Parts: sequence; structure tokens; C-alpha cells
Amino acid sequence: MDERDERVVVTPAAPGSETEPVTVSSGQALVGVFTRPRPTFEGMRAKPHYRLALAILLVFQLLFTIAIFESGAILNDTVAKLEAEGKPQDQIDRVEQMFQQPVTVAFSAVGGVLGFAFVTLVVSGLMYFMGNLIQGAKLTFTHYVSAAAHGYLVGLVDQTVRAILAFQKGTLHISLGAGLLLPEDMGPLGKALDTATDPLMLWSTAVLAIGVSVYARKGIGFGILTVLPGFLIALAASAFR
Repeated sequence: MDERDERVVVTPAAPGSETEPVTVSSGQALVGVFTRPRPTFEGMRAKPHYRLALAILLVFQLLFTIAIFESGAILNDTVAKLEAEGKPQDQIDRVEQMFQQPVTVAFSAVGGVLGFAFVTLVVSGLMYFMGNLIQGAKLTFTHYVSAAAHGYLVGLVDQTVRAILAFQKGTLHISLGAGLLLPEDMGPLGKALDTATDPLMLWSTAVLAIGVSVYARKGIGFGILTVLPGFLIALAASAFR
């Protein structure tokens, strides 16, 4: 069998054996990735699903952005930043009027969806580089997109919690990790530490690592190294948000 075939062919086990893979549908994967991620990814190894999970993610991003705008959290954070920079009141008033325009919400919602899709492809590309080119795995790009889509599906729990807290507090500056013990003005390092210790984000990252390691038939160390660049980029982004 040549190298190209190895990427897409799963050697079937004998019928009735314990190692026989159980095929998982895209709908079953939506639940299984939360409760039994390893068997779920094993059931998708021959045919890695991603379309349904990605569609749900994009719809959620659209609704999430609209809801956050309606909560006033983005406006409150923007006004607070302008006031801290000593901007004149007339400039702040113009910003408030801009945020009240429906077109601003529409552009932000569409931008959020496109931005999330772009990030998913970039992270999948980074994992492809780390997994295939650096560590010698023989997976297709679709395998990495599948792992990313289902890992981010678990990450919706983190986003949902943050959205609920944003509605309650009127700000997007939400801490779910070590930031709960740090001063409000924790600085870039504190923000990165808060993200790195957010248990819900770590759950999502762990599912990502499990997904690529199962797809590649390798240990969890392979998965950790594969997702590490994307995780570090997320930390850097959180530090300067």
C-alpha cells in the first residue's frame, strides 16, 4: 500500500473483536465528543465528520455576537477604554451612536462568523504542520478540521458561560481561571495565566489533543504537541485583548 492510501484507509478488525471500530454518525459525534471523546473519534477515523459541527459553531458565533452587542458589554468596555485614555466626550458620544446602529451589529456578527471560520482553518493548518510534517503522521487535512470542529464544539460551554456572565456584569472582561484570584487590572501576563488555567478551555483543548492522537493512532503526547502552537497563540491573544 502506498503512502497516499495509508492516509484514508483503516484496516478492519475481525468481526466481533474488541478492536472493531464502531462507525459514528455526525449527529452521534455531537454528543459523544462531550461524553466519550476517544471512542467517538475512533468511530470517525475512517470518515472524519466536520460539516455539522462546523455549521453549529458558525451559527452559534453569529448569535453569540448579536447577543453580546445587545447586552451592552462591548459598548461598556469600549467607553471605559476611551475614558481611561482621556478621549473627549464628543468622541465618546459618536462611538455610542455608532454602536446603536443596526449596521454595526450586522457587520460585527458577519465578521465574527468569518473570523471564526478563518481561525478554525488556521489552527487546522498548524496542527497539520505539527502532526504530519514535524511528527510524521499520515492524516488528511480533513482529520485536523474534524478534530478542531469537535474540540471547539466542546469550547461552546466556555463561551456560553462567558456570555451569561457578560450579561450579568456588563463587560467582556470575565475570569474563569486564576484571574479570579488576581486584581481586576491583572495585566497581559495575568490575562494569559487566567486563560491557561480556565478549566473549560482546557477541556476543549484536551478534546482536540485526544482527537488528533486517536486519528493518528498515537499516544496523547502526540496530540499535546500537535495542539500546542494553537494553544500558545490563544494565550497570546488573550493577553492583549
